Amino acid sequence: GFSAPEEGARAPLADIDADDEDGAVSGWFRVRTNVARGVARVTVRRAPEGSDRCAVLFTSMTELTGHEEAIGPRRPLGHEMRAKTENSGVAKVGETSRKKEPYVLVVGGSQSGLMIAARLGRLGVPTLVVDRLSRPGDTWRNRYGSLFLHDAFWLNHFPYLPLPDHWPVYASKDMFADWLDHYAALMGIDFQGETEVVKAAFDAERGRWTVKLRVGGSEETEMQASHLVVAVGNCAAARIPDLPGIASFRGTCVHSAHFPGCATEPGAAWAGRRCVVVGSNTSGHDIAQDLFEHGAEVTMLQRSATCVLRTERMRELAAAAGYSEEAAARGRDAACADLVGAAAPLALREKGMRRWVQELKERDAEYYERLEKVGWRQAWGDDETGPYMMFIRAFRGYYFDIGASELVMDGKVGLRSGVSVAEVRPHSVVLSTGEELPCELLVLATGYQDSMSVVSKLISPEVAKAMGPCWGYGSGKAGDPGPYEGELRNMWKPTAQPNLWLQGGNIALSRFHSLHLALQLKARYEGIETARPLMPK
Repeated sequence: GFSAPEEGARAPLADIDADDEDGAVSGWFRVRTNVARGVARVTVRRAPEGSDRCAVLFTSMTELTGHEEAIGPRRPLGHEMRAKTENSGVAKVGETSRKKEPYVLVVGGSQSGLMIAARLGRLGVPTLVVDRLSRPGDTWRNRYGSLFLHDAFWLNHFPYLPLPDHWPVYASKDMFADWLDHYAALMGIDFQGETEVVKAAFDAERGRWTVKLRVGGSEETEMQASHLVVAVGNCAAARIPDLPGIASFRGTCVHSAHFPGCATEPGAAWAGRRCVVVGSNTSGHDIAQDLFEHGAEVTMLQRSATCVLRTERMRELAAAAGYSEEAAARGRDAACADLVGAAAPLALREKGMRRWVQELKERDAEYYERLEKVGWRQAWGDDETGPYMMFIRAFRGYYFDIGASELVMDGKVGLRSGVSVAEVRPHSVVLSTGEELPCELLVLATGYQDSMSVVSKLISPEVAKAMGPCWGYGSGKAGDPGPYEGELRNMWKPTAQPNLWLQGGNIALSRFHSLHLALQLKARYEGIETARPLMPK
């Protein structure tokens, strides 16, 4: 049933407000079923005939009745309060139990994998996280040295442990890598590094996965688990194009995922050298800027139109959604902002995004005129909804300017737009226009494959095909083919493959929906009956 929040309830539960120019009114309620509790937001809009009608009903489960997290008055004592016999030791927080099979095996130990593991740990679900790298932070630690988080501080808090309040607005990749290591330790997460998942097979009769693991690069072993969570994110594996003539190239060719940056060797060796960066999204811009700042002669190839905007505009957009210092001072933490944001259906956000893009174009008209003069091809999405909807639909196509666009506008980084690589020669790159660029370093900032590539490799192409697309909501726009589903496909919910789940997205979405995924797994662990999911046709 539904009930109004108590007086003084924690925001946003105390909110009743006008939503938009159409006069819609929204209010928060508590919702309860026979097995769970949660919150709901109801949006009511006045119909033409004068009656009030429910336009949106949003619900979000927050806990299972009788299986709440062991916090507050439910916290464990932590000590047996009696003398120990020889074999009666109490397990330490996070102490591994490798002799026992985990109920949930999480593949991928960076932020997405750690978040779901932390949630499951608080719910008492036996969980093991495996990653091919040694430490949780190594995915970030091994990226190019100039990498910083592109989302602002207030978007990047983790479940249970917010980021330190003295951190900068944009943390470096090494700060974040160290944070991941410490988070895993503090949350008692059972993490096993240098462990690669080779293959996974599901036994439908037993409802169990048999997973073949390669430990330490050589030793192979098998493990069983009831549920498999693929948490490698939307940048699972480098997408490397097959460029004609690449085998003849005498210089260095590297994908952006493996470019070490210029701050240390061998990156410093590119000073004074001629470099070509293929790709004009975030990694392409970051690496072009890094190379220029360390003395290289850089040309960036823009193969298709890209959405570039000033970083402060995205910070303003986040602040409007409740992710800011001011919101935090009013008691609106990231969890509140997550709820408010999730309460707006994706399709209903399009109108507001178009309005925001139009305002942005007017505010920064001079900025875009300068970009256009050097040949930049600017994109705003098929329907002019801008970078946020590009992210939601396709997880690509944008760059938040932290300096590289100014370098392009000033001619300090060369630009060739609307071109592709026709041929790679021993010491040069030939473009589709016929122009030949001398090249000693070729960086392929050509993007990544999504989680389904991992599913195809680890399980089978047939399972990946049966599951369908990962990410996007079926808007029918670029990178997001229909049919329309309305919410992100295959993420944090049952898939066509029983007992297989996907966890990923940016930090904010991983944080919010890791709770919902954890509760679904906890319900199954406790034998609570769950509804059979409706699969898209």
